[in-house]
Amino acid sequence: MLLRLELETHAYHREADEPWLELVSPDVTRAQYADQLARAYSIEAPLEAALVYTPHLASLIGRRARSRLLAQDLFALDYPMGRITPRLIAPFPGISEALGWLYALERSARLFEMVRRNVVARLPEVASATTYISDTFTQVRWRDLGEILDRVARTQRVADQVIHAAHDAFRCMLDWYVGEQALRRGA
Repeated sequence: MLLRLELETHAYHREADEPWLELVSPDVTRAQYADQLARAYSIEAPLEAALVYTPHLASLIGRRARSRLLAQDLFALDYPMGRITPRLIAPFPGISEALGWLYALERSARLFEMVRRNVVARLPEVASATTYISDTFTQVRWRDLGEILDRVARTQRVADQVIHAAHDAFRCMLDWYVGEQALRRGA
């Protein structure tokens, strides 16, 4: 199921990864890094809340909350939390929709080790603010998500629901990122 999701949502990947890959630049700045963490927090915190209230999901995926790590890093960077505009995400009607959104969120985490190495090398003063991108369980969570998806998406209908939800998640996240970037540029 992960492979099918990768193939069927491929059109979004480059644009979704771009904000993280910009942090791999030799001239990455502290402000760029902090702003990207804030964008991630504005999506991840409400998504976690929506996942918690999705019926029967917690018993399937366990505790996956990482927004506290984002908040911890933002505080370490003295980021003005009032600048963060959290998004509203309603609880999902079912597990398949929630898993589609979770896939879209977890996908970019595979870039975090590369991002962390560059940020720490270029900005050693922010090394203490990299707990979110230093999460050592990224690979474990990705593997577990694949196993859960394979168990849940056993029928074509459920698999299609997951894929449809992943498309929705990518579209929403990208719209939010573009909106955030326009606000930062004063557009």
